[in-house]
Amino acid sequence: MNVLARMRLGEGFSSGERALADVILASPDAFLSNGSKQLAARAHVSKSTVYRLCEKLGRSGLSELRVRVASELEAYRSESPAVDANFPVRAGQTSAEVIVGIEKDLAQTLAATANVLDPAGLDHAAELVRSASHVDILATAGNVAFAQNFRFQMAEIGRTVSAPVDEYEQRLLVASADESHVVILVSFGGRGFLSRPAARQLARRGVPLVLVASAEATPLDEFATVKLALSPHEDHARKVSPFGTGVSVLFVLDALFARCFVEDYDANLARRFAYYERIVDSGGCSGR
Repeated sequence: MNVLARMRLGEGFSSGERALADVILASPDAFLSNGSKQLAARAHVSKSTVYRLCEKLGRSGLSELRVRVASELEAYRSESPAVDANFPVRAGQTSAEVIVGIEKDLAQTLAATANVLDPAGLDHAAELVRSASHVDILATAGNVAFAQNFRFQMAEIGRTVSAPVDEYEQRLLVASADESHVVILVSFGGRGFLSRPAARQLARRGVPLVLVASAEATPLDEFATVKLALSPHEDHARKVSPFGTGVSVLFVLDALFARCFVEDYDANLARRFAYYERIVDSGGCSGR
């Protein structure tokens, strides 16, 4: 995860660490030239708080944190604070203005998702998917389409994924999954009618759970084997539509599929092409 995005989320920070992170985020360029004494004075915290924050961010000291901030600052700034993720369009706008508003919203969402999606977490999730005897994905409402797309992508490389839509079938999936399965649960804020009971039951039985949810803390985090974070910028209810969340879910599931794909790239590509040729031969597609 981008270290500046991690500071913005501030999960597990003390009040002093939160104050220090806010000072860094307010002026990252100044941070790059500040020593620990200057930084502590600006945030009105102790020097020990500076080093505790470095440790919490996985850095051995201030110099290492500066290097990380410098390398990730441009990516962090690609998120525009001027874009309202909840209301990217307004009453009375023209078609041209709507197009620009949606474009800016989705561009920000892609940047934000890239900043919070942890490469190590993606590695872990892909390994769980590749090694499981059964792969299941649970989603509700607008996320169902993205779950079905992931199922389709995996089928094209010879991997069967269960993605039930019916509530009873979803509950049956949760009841029947065991340690040989991996379950991917898509729930932005962990508020779905099935999400928490399902996550709790799966965790209790030791079923690996890949949680695709907001980068902010959710009620499901404690049950996850690994979490793949979504852009947290949208409110769960007060918005025009989940424009950004949908794109963020698609980004994360595409990244998970692609990470699995590249582990056996040539074989997966050959398999996909062979399937397509067989479909063409059977008259199912018109070909090129």
